[in-house]
Amino acid sequence: MKRAQLLAGFSIAAIALAFPAMSDAPKAPPSEPVHVPYEKTCQDRQITVYFSKYESILSSYAVRSLNTAGDELAGCAVTDIQARVVSADAADNSEAANLSEARAAVVLEALNARGIRARDIHTDFVPAHLANPSEDLTVPMARRVDLTVKASTSYGL
Repeated sequence: MKRAQLLAGFSIAAIALAFPAMSDAPKAPPSEPVHVPYEKTCQDRQITVYFSKYESILSSYAVRSLNTAGDELAGCAVTDIQARVVSADAADNSEAANLSEARAAVVLEALNARGIRARDIHTDFVPAHLANPSEDLTVPMARRVDLTVKASTSYGL
């Protein structure tokens, strides 16, 4: 009887030791870094820049998004920039219209500083109540510049 119990105990221990070998543990990472080739794609980009109330200064988030766009579009031929300025109070008075123009100018200057230049630049000033009539716009969302940047692959000399 003791012999059968001892044999059963060893069998259970052998099975238990075999389980870690059959586990789904991940493999060890490679010892050398793997090189993944980077393929540059020049695609059209949608960029939205939001502003604080009555300001035309780029926030740190806006600067980061413009820097990212500049990095992604480096080496691409930008053919067209469509800027759509939505202002919460652009239809109210000339001060608000001047603010909308200043916001568009700041964003376009920032793109120019990052090397994003286009032959054609179109700017549309849209009052907030006409921007998206189907949506309920909150006031912070109605102070923005929507950019559509059309890019294609550039062929250097």
